[in-house]
Amino acid sequence: MKKMFSIVVILLLLYIISQTIYSYTRGSRVTKYNLVIDEVEYQIKENFTSGFKNRETNRFEKSNYYFEINTNDGAVISFKMVGDFTGKRELIKNLKIYDDNNMMCIYPIFKDEIHAVDVICKDNEKQYLFGSLKGQNNNIDDFVASLKKEGHDHPSWNDANNEEKKVENFIMYPANFIEDQIITLWLYKGFSKITKESDRMFLFSQEQYKPLLTSMVNQYYVIPDYGKDHKFERFFVTNLLTGKMDTLKMDKPISYDSFIQGVVDNKIYLIDKNEKTQYSIDIYSKRVEITGDENNNTKYYDHGKWESKTFFETIDNTLLFNVQENIPEKLKSYNPLYVDGVGGTTDGYYYLYIKENNIINVYRVDKQNLDILTLLFSVSSIKDIQYESSDIYFVKDDTLFMYRDELGVRPLIKYNEFRFNQDKLYNVYINN
Repeated sequence: MKKMFSIVVILLLLYIISQTIYSYTRGSRVTKYNLVIDEVEYQIKENFTSGFKNRETNRFEKSNYYFEINTNDGAVISFKMVGDFTGKRELIKNLKIYDDNNMMCIYPIFKDEIHAVDVICKDNEKQYLFGSLKGQNNNIDDFVASLKKEGHDHPSWNDANNEEKKVENFIMYPANFIEDQIITLWLYKGFSKITKESDRMFLFSQEQYKPLLTSMVNQYYVIPDYGKDHKFERFFVTNLLTGKMDTLKMDKPISYDSFIQGVVDNKIYLIDKNEKTQYSIDIYSKRVEITGDENNNTKYYDHGKWESKTFFETIDNTLLFNVQENIPEKLKSYNPLYVDGVGGTTDGYYYLYIKENNIINVYRVDKQNLDILTLLFSVSSIKDIQYESSDIYFVKDDTLFMYRDELGVRPLIKYNEFRFNQDKLYNVYINN
């Protein structure tokens, strides 16, 4: 019996060691193959990367397939699928093609029918997803209609269900919410927790116009107790999954003349300018620590590394933590209004917001190939952008929208205060 127990323990240890090694090991494989469609040969490069822990960024990158489809005339169309993949080879079994010499479109058909991507088009300069072209080119619309007749489908090909539901002083579009999505909305007298199925109001002791000194730490929404005029003595911590609200008491009152530098390792870092103190607030252990003051340097987080800054340098410049990655110079050459990096080195993207002809075009660039810009959508104005995985949330005029490849741009919440309040009035948490 002891021998059997020892064998089980050894096997268990070997399994744990192998899983640890695997999680830190990046497996990458390139497969090249050809498909002949209507006597035209298309070369496909299929780059599979298994999920791994990136040691430099300390984040887990998801398994993904990155594809490049080449034609004889030199055109290259690229796309990526991110998910729980096992690494099969030669996933694409067929291509549906539209080509009018000015625009070429491809719809890939996979051996495993659970995979589906939107129709991808390309002219001489850029790539487009069909969602950004829908209704602008009758021939391309007809091409997609023919795909639907053959039994193919993609959610973005269908019209959105924009049926409205009036709640309090805002309107929501329940059909456009996705599963496991939670949105908080600032309502001055409190905040609302909104999901596909329901909404719930959390009231403050007095109205608060700005979402001052609030933070999101995973599923926890952290808000000061605004009951007193100049200082507060505790935070309200709401678990958005359970709806339970707890309190986190401070050892000494904190002035409203403060700012939050950022959240790192699930800790909120706050600067109290009046008291000349930096705090770290751990909502999990409910510990509050002084990490800097006027006589000692403050902690500063810059691109994954901790540095020291003098207290007065911190408050004079309102130093916020720099969690944004360095943007390649090649992308800056497009003169975007702004550009963001999201995700890891293999599963991630850059998003560029470029003003062209008085509208803002939103492009995506795969981190595995900086040469191809894909137009996702266009808007007349945009603010308060938030990313969750490969989804984009943003406010235009009085409406909060979500962009997702599978759905296109969909309205979620219409709220008149979006027009006037300069602060970000919403947060999004996805439970996955």
